[in-house]
Amino acid sequence: MREAIGGTWLFQIVIVFVLLFAGFMCLTINQSKAFNVKDRIIQTIQSNNGINLTAECGSDTTGTLCAISSYLIDSAYRTTGNCDVLSLEDNYTYYGFSRDGKVNQKNAAFCIAKIDSGGIGSNGDFASELPSVAYYRVVVFYQLDLPIFHDLFNFRIKGDTKPIYTNKG
Repeated sequence: MREAIGGTWLFQIVIVFVLLFAGFMCLTINQSKAFNVKDRIIQTIQSNNGINLTAECGSDTTGTLCAISSYLIDSAYRTTGNCDVLSLEDNYTYYGFSRDGKVNQKNAAFCIAKIDSGGIGSNGDFASELPSVAYYRVVVFYQLDLPIFHDLFNFRIKGDTKPIYTNKG
């Protein structure tokens, strides 16, 4: 009888360690995918010299937002988050978009905020002649998603583009 009880405890300890290892693997895989998605979004914004945050990806499939949307669909990135909470924390206006390029603040696949950094042309006599400087902050989400428990914790990753110079007017 004593060996049966000892075997049961050992079996439970092994199950706990297997679940912890599976949770760690799920978390690292989701985090790696989120970093790749964030980097690809930043790369797309930088290569197109910005993004129109008020547009949606519709019939015109040539814009920056549509390129990001097609990448998200191809990469099977499914994690979502709330952009309104980010706006309260950072004091920036975040625009949330779903995987198909539609505006969605509450259940967004990624969030983008345009931050005007001033810099060149922000003040002085020659402000109208110099380009304006802005950068974009991109936020993507990942989560600890175990098959039995589903979404336990939601995390987010922030990244900034390099400064993008645009003409005024």
